[in-house]
Amino acid sequence: MNFDLTDEQLEIRRMVKEYSEEVLKPLAVELDEENRFPTETIPQLAELGLMGIAYPEEDGGVGADAITEAIAVEEITRACAATGSILTAHYLGIDSLYLGCTSREQRDKFLVPGCRGNYLFAFGLTEPSGGTDVNSMKTTAVQDGDDWVINGSKVFITNAKYADIIVVYAKTDLSKGAHGISAFIVEKGTPGLVYGAGDDKMGIRGARTHELFFENLRVPKENMIGEPHSAFKLAMQVVDRGRIGIAAMAVGLSQAALDETLNYSKERIAFDQPINQFQGLQWMIAEMATDVEMSRLYTYFAASLKDKKGYRLSREAAISKLFTAEASNRVVNKAVQIHGGYGYMKDYVVERLYRDQRILEIFEGTSQVQKMVIASHVIPRD
Repeated sequence: MNFDLTDEQLEIRRMVKEYSEEVLKPLAVELDEENRFPTETIPQLAELGLMGIAYPEEDGGVGADAITEAIAVEEITRACAATGSILTAHYLGIDSLYLGCTSREQRDKFLVPGCRGNYLFAFGLTEPSGGTDVNSMKTTAVQDGDDWVINGSKVFITNAKYADIIVVYAKTDLSKGAHGISAFIVEKGTPGLVYGAGDDKMGIRGARTHELFFENLRVPKENMIGEPHSAFKLAMQVVDRGRIGIAAMAVGLSQAALDETLNYSKERIAFDQPINQFQGLQWMIAEMATDVEMSRLYTYFAASLKDKKGYRLSREAAISKLFTAEASNRVVNKAVQIHGGYGYMKDYVVERLYRDQRILEIFEGTSQVQKMVIASHVIPRD
């Protein structure tokens, strides 16, 4: 299915797929085994224009549309889910500035080099007390002269230790709850920024996550994004857009599992014939292909809405994230089952895909959270 893609989108798919298969796919095994962040690939992603592919040229981006970005994330994740996660986390930080920044000077100083790939971004929202429940945020920022002083912590922050810029969300007016939150640009090396031990995760191990601590960390007032106490809506917009990025990751990972299964089932001989000739397995493969194609179709549809100015896409973003994440679970389960005992072995790609997939139903809001969001849009209110 080509979703009537343009020649430009098809060419970008070809370029990203070629790079991913040549560089990222063999690297994925190493990153998983060594629990290592791929610092060497960030400049390569920048050179390909992937660090800001769907952002305007005046902001340092390539100026492509959101479907093109989804295609790029899909193809990267198809080869290496960890790199797909690194890139989508970067986009979350970039989106915070792109959507919330009102100062041209601030955009030129931070957003432009971020979109060009000179800066790697991270998104600092989730805390030990909760991620989706933003109202429970404990990190605070208090104004002191021309600075804001931040204290608190964040958890599970992808790219954190390697990021040049971390967009940190903190409560600046405790009386307003979630509506008293502001967003700040925190530069690497700022005194008071402390990294915790890196997490030892089940999957996407190359996408290193760290806990962050802010100990009387000072940022100048010009590093606030937008107006004080106005970042709750911004965070929700960023998360909505980020869910489409996770959906694109799910499409790529599902496609990878289907690819591996097609190859294995053709080569594996049982009862004197390839196992793909048995009807039971054919039906499983047909179900996998259906999940992949339907996931891709809706993800591209949801991505297209990102380019509609003023459109609030929380419903479609939640649907795409829920369906594709759970579809990818079905796909990788079938992939391992069709591989039989070999699917349980680390020598086979599907073993890693099985572990990498699990986070897709958790980050950027669990499947249960997506259902809450969808229900709030489809159930009539009194």
